[in-house]
Amino acid sequence: MTNYPLDRIKLIVSILKRDEGGKLVNLFRSHNLYYDYITLGQGTASSEVLDYLGLENNEKDVVISMAPLSKIPMLLTQANQKFQLEKPGHGIMFTIPLSSVSAQIPQVLCKPENMKEIEAITLDHKTQYKLILTVCNRDNYDIVMKAAKSAGARGGTLFHARRAGFEDGENFFGFTIQPEKDVVAILAERSQCKEIMEAITKAAGIETECHAIVLSVPVDEIMGI
Repeated sequence: MTNYPLDRIKLIVSILKRDEGGKLVNLFRSHNLYYDYITLGQGTASSEVLDYLGLENNEKDVVISMAPLSKIPMLLTQANQKFQLEKPGHGIMFTIPLSSVSAQIPQVLCKPENMKEIEAITLDHKTQYKLILTVCNRDNYDIVMKAAKSAGARGGTLFHARRAGFEDGENFFGFTIQPEKDVVAILAERSQCKEIMEAITKAAGIETECHAIVLSVPVDEIMGI
């Protein structure tokens, strides 16, 4: 078995305009990165905001990838150049630290041929942000976003999901479980995170009809906000 020098692995989450996710995956492929997943999302901006930004719709491609820490500055820099992320409405990318991954992943991502192009690139985009994730009953995302914006959130991205392991209308600890869910992802400064989460919980928490649960994860490098 070949041993490779392991580099810390991070998750890269990219939210781009619809049909641009494949272009980002091609960029990752050019750097020998092959762990990519694309899902569809929807921005929560109002039609007035979309008109202001010159966008026809708020449909999004969400790309979830993994990369070694030493390659991330280069990837974010090249993605910013390709998609003009610093312009409003063009997209956003951020990284999330991972506590552990299966053993095969770093053996692939950190192979010598995958690391030879590394350059010393410094990013000025390290910020104190968190990703707030809210899971609520379907068609209640507007209540979540209204509460979040009242506490200072700027916007979010909506996903549709289905809860695994429960049948329609099944009871769980006295609550009726609806399997169809909305997932709302909001990037917020750490200083605002607690207030936003408390506002969401008050307006849409588990004791309301929304039955929302709210959690947050730390975010490291960020581009496009």
